[in-house]
Amino acid sequence: MSLAIEVAGVRYEGWVSASVEVKMDALARAFNFETTARDGKPLPIRGGESCRIYADGDLILSGYVEIVEVEGDAESHSIQIKGRDKTADVVDSTLGVLSDLRPPITLATVCRRTLKHLDCGVKVVDLASPEKYNEAEDLVAPEPGKPAFEFLETLARKRQVLLTSNENGDLVIARPSGAKTGATLLHRVGDDANNVLSYSVSYDSTGRFRVYKTLSQLNVVPMLLAGGVDPSSIVSQGEDRVVLDKQIRRGRQMVTTSESAFSALEGDKRARWEANFRRARGRVYGASVDGFRDSKGNLWRPNTRVRVRDEYAAIDEEMLISAVTYAQTESGGSLATLSLVDKDAYTLEVSEPQEDELGLGLVADSGELPESGFPDASFDPTEGGLP
Repeated sequence: MSLAIEVAGVRYEGWVSASVEVKMDALARAFNFETTARDGKPLPIRGGESCRIYADGDLILSGYVEIVEVEGDAESHSIQIKGRDKTADVVDSTLGVLSDLRPPITLATVCRRTLKHLDCGVKVVDLASPEKYNEAEDLVAPEPGKPAFEFLETLARKRQVLLTSNENGDLVIARPSGAKTGATLLHRVGDDANNVLSYSVSYDSTGRFRVYKTLSQLNVVPMLLAGGVDPSSIVSQGEDRVVLDKQIRRGRQMVTTSESAFSALEGDKRARWEANFRRARGRVYGASVDGFRDSKGNLWRPNTRVRVRDEYAAIDEEMLISAVTYAQTESGGSLATLSLVDKDAYTLEVSEPQEDELGLGLVADSGELPESGFPDASFDPTEGGLP
């Protein structure tokens, strides 16, 4: 098993070290290759070339060599090559005047017109099909000089979807796929079937809050489209609507102002997504495994579910792979390092509470959210102490 980079039809292998990082909640895939030349011949790569990267023969990245660094002495020369996939152009570029983005319009259409404006040749793959932006909701044209990815990510958050990329360097609009690998990450005491070489687990509540609110000003267009609108509701959409994470103590509140105008109902969805995103990211499990493929022969990939049975981490459940780093070294061989989060991460859904297996008197993160979107009758923000 190995990582290989192809430039101008020539495939280069046998690197001293190489790694490729793929995340489902980040846009551009990144790579870093290092080698040592002893024959005095320079590597015929100067930076800026298009390239493809393969893991064990499967394409995992299509992009560009961005950085080439060479240093050495009379005996040897070290060469480092870094780059990202095609969507790096979207991450780095800023926008001019875009005047043809009036609602009703889909996120995919906005992405395509933005990419056409950049003339970067990146394609859009819509796997989520979120609802259109409507006239009463917002006007989506960006201000000149705004970073392109920041503009698109703002609109994606409004529809609770992720912008990521695939092996072809396309911009992908995605939600958790629910696809299951059928494989198991096993780490149990004295079990010969263990495939986890090393593991880590972190529990971090510093990014979580008890109360979530999303405030917005309602676009004045609804007054023309739907008749009279209470002036107070125009300037304070969502003030009396909250989403609760009952696993977090009272006194912790997160109030966000929407990037663009929308209704209290849309604010509810945004707040729920924020609460569940932070709840799920509060526990992250990491595992390193031998090779790039699972027991079924498939490459480990983000946005797939895998069964985790780790006796040391007290985890026995299905989790979502959020990131994969493919890496190889001359001394250590090929490894895949997986980052996994709660299977409900990046969704509006929540899991049923389960008793904590660590015996600490806690309940596993449930992110219990009232169906109405309003606080429960027992909630009193003036009360102190734990719920």
